[in-house]
Amino acid sequence: MGEFLKTWSGECSAWECDGLGHLNMRHYMTKVMQARQMFFIRSGLHEAFKANAFSSIRVTAFHIKYHAEARPDNPLYIETGLLGLAEETVRLCHVMYHGDGRIAATVVENIDHISLRTKSAFPWPRRFVAAVEPYLVEQPQPSKPRNLSYETKPWNPCEDDIKSIAAKHIGSGVFQPFEIGLAGTVTPQALMGRTTETIAHMTDGYPEFLDPDYHASGKSGALLEAQVFIHRPAELGDAYHFYSGLMQGNAYTRQLVHHIFDVVTGECLFSMIGDGCLFDLKARKLIKASDAQVAALQNNIVQGLRV
Repeated sequence: MGEFLKTWSGECSAWECDGLGHLNMRHYMTKVMQARQMFFIRSGLHEAFKANAFSSIRVTAFHIKYHAEARPDNPLYIETGLLGLAEETVRLCHVMYHGDGRIAATVVENIDHISLRTKSAFPWPRRFVAAVEPYLVEQPQPSKPRNLSYETKPWNPCEDDIKSIAAKHIGSGVFQPFEIGLAGTVTPQALMGRTTETIAHMTDGYPEFLDPDYHASGKSGALLEAQVFIHRPAELGDAYHFYSGLMQGNAYTRQLVHHIFDVVTGECLFSMIGDGCLFDLKARKLIKASDAQVAALQNNIVQGLRV
């Protein structure tokens, strides 16, 4: 087997952090975007991310795990390896490390090679196939799912399907120019950003957020792991509705499912299942939920909800 390629190095900046005091999920993916691009550039696709490119890439699904939180001024770097190569697609693994070698996060993603004219997938050039061979690796154990599964088949509902099971509409917006990538579509990090800016409304999954004393005592919630499916790439000016619901919960974790729909067509643009926890901001560690908190969760489960 081959070796991982170092694809990005930098730091966690204060402006990239959220109210929890650590790197926001949007910016984990912003750094991974650069690592992804570096991997393809180093593998011979030198023009794939330039304004006059004829072809590029498109992320269709990814799995992210958070291992050791990145906080302001922490040095970070990413290494990338190839898990699989097909005629028109690849599967990459990115491992983000702290400067001291601890794993901060891992991302495994599926990527298409696309024509920027037709937006359709087409075969990789032979030079790319030859160039990536040294980076074919076994998937590291830390990057494998903990409570989620790669065998999950996405539902891809329409908005009426979600309304019929009474999942809650908790967010809305319109995609802006700064959220668009070279392919002319909304980037994965922008989709994650739209999720994180809606988290305060996810009170069915985190009923603790309704208790002002919970926040006052220095407690919140955190995401441990997530699996994302991008169904129909969103474009500039698309208006969306964001739905969220609780699928299950126990003393240690709770699984929420989110769907983003095109307001005009009702198509599902994005689906995500996230495994989260209660979090002590002072001790910087996961909190076990009480029996009463677990019981409250059971009352909020949306029957029939899936990613």
